[in-house]
Amino acid sequence: MDAKVLTTNKQSWNEVAERFYGRNPLPEYGPLAPTEVELNLFGNVSNLNVLDIGCGSGHSLEYMLNRNVAEAWGIDLSTKQIEAARNLLGGRAELFEAPMEENPGIPHNHFDIVYSIYLK
Repeated sequence: MDAKVLTTNKQSWNEVAERFYGRNPLPEYGPLAPTEVELNLFGNVSNLNVLDIGCGSGHSLEYMLNRNVAEAWGIDLSTKQIEAARNLLGGRAELFEAPMEENPGIPHNHFDIVYSIYLK
């Protein structure tokens, strides 16, 4: 991806990061739609290794940790979002600040589930 685009994207997320702290970690499909807990799209994640691409402030990783994943990993472009995730998760997840197009040291063929919420 173009370096200028990445820089702009990172700056934008750093500016709006605080608006997302403490928000629902999973997508809401509408006011009358079932919730993720009801849909259970991930199934049983107990003892699985998960990677969240665009992990933001870490709330979806916290959701996974509360469901007893073996390992939780996350990558996000935003410095402020990664700082928030580190504060929230307290060392319970491996977190990387980097664009998703780069591999900052994430192992290959290690994860049972790789997911992204709200990324386009």
